[in-house]
Amino acid sequence: MIRIKFLWLLAMGLVSLLLPNSTQAQQLHHANQDLPCINKNYNLLAHVAVDSTNRLPLYSMEVLDTMVMKLNEFFKPICVSFSLCEYNVLENDYSLGRVVTQPIGKDQQFLELKNRFSLRRRINIFFLDFIRDEHCGASTFKGILSETGANIYIETTCIDNLEGQVAHHLGHIFGLMNTYDPSTVELVDGSNCATTGDLICDTPADPFGQSTLDTATPEELELISQGLIDTSFYSTSCEFTYEIRDPNGEYYQPDMGNIMSHYPCKCGFTQDQFKLMVETILMSTINHF
Repeated sequence: MIRIKFLWLLAMGLVSLLLPNSTQAQQLHHANQDLPCINKNYNLLAHVAVDSTNRLPLYSMEVLDTMVMKLNEFFKPICVSFSLCEYNVLENDYSLGRVVTQPIGKDQQFLELKNRFSLRRRINIFFLDFIRDEHCGASTFKGILSETGANIYIETTCIDNLEGQVAHHLGHIFGLMNTYDPSTVELVDGSNCATTGDLICDTPADPFGQSTLDTATPEELELISQGLIDTSFYSTSCEFTYEIRDPNGEYYQPDMGNIMSHYPCKCGFTQDQFKLMVETILMSTINHF
């Protein structure tokens, strides 16, 4: 009976109203269909420090070529890609790869590296051995808007994978903040997402770096003193372990794989992060060849 009814509907041309057409079915598989495609390729200038033992570059060109391939996958949803156009070894001086606070300040050392080696209107990436008081590196926020060059400083001793580190700082170059902001408290329900954290509402609240003393309830502080609450943020296996709740009493569930997070398991951006990067890129009138 069901088969007869189906054949009758097919003959009447009505079955198409009951079944999705090929276009509708295809759209269901395009998660990024609402993202703009801006067709931008950026040249990366790699400035690589040498080690202190054999004066060999910290990274070979082959390793960086592989890194670029993975970067291109991260940024593919908005049609942004990268090419390694220059591989520059920072002389035979390992001290150039160590950014410390003495005898001159860290910012002054960054400036000296930039003035000596970077090119304007380029994305310059310095691969360094050590950077004091920085998590994995540093970069110029919205540097893509600057004529003086978009500069990134990567620390090789970071626990993140190389492409994750570089993608994180490219995110800063393109206008993204970290998913966390220790100076504000973003609520798990997202009600203050536009004014706290990274100011983006499709990234879950991330408490990384918050002071437990400032955010824990008296009951939680008592449990902490007894060792019954975990106040670390993640384990070596990239498991979120923080047990302090937000002011509404809800447990945090940050996106551990977000590239703009602190966690060492970076794998992608959100839709709103992509859109904000596109907005920043389109604001730039500078050609980064």
